[in-house]
Amino acid sequence: MALGTVLVVALMHPGMLFYVGITWGLWWLHLVVLREDIKLVVMEKDLNEIMSPNRRSWVLYVWTFYVAVAKCLHPSLKGLAISGALVLFHAIMRNPAKLASDMVRSKSIASGAGDSDDDSKVMVQHSDAV
Repeated sequence: MALGTVLVVALMHPGMLFYVGITWGLWWLHLVVLREDIKLVVMEKDLNEIMSPNRRSWVLYVWTFYVAVAKCLHPSLKGLAISGALVLFHAIMRNPAKLASDMVRSKSIASGAGDSDDDSKVMVQHSDAV
């Protein structure tokens, strides 16, 4: 139920999905540029000299933190609230008589009322090993 709620809430916030997609794409591009050692040249200027890989990583960290807090936290809290409200509503709407009978039955099983109360003993015969 919670996964469905999260999916619905995520689909209700397409801006969040857009920002998460952009963030994922930027990190993917950054990792590909680092792994393949691609030179970023625009108008005969190497962008790796202007924006070093270390600086690019820090900018992406800041961008990711912004997206997580500003764009994803509110929908996540909304999904948590909706899911919690559904669970609470479901608990309130349960039949109290059925709950009472279930509790009595579980107590009788836990106390062993269903077991036989005779004092039977098991005799074990040991054979001497040589």
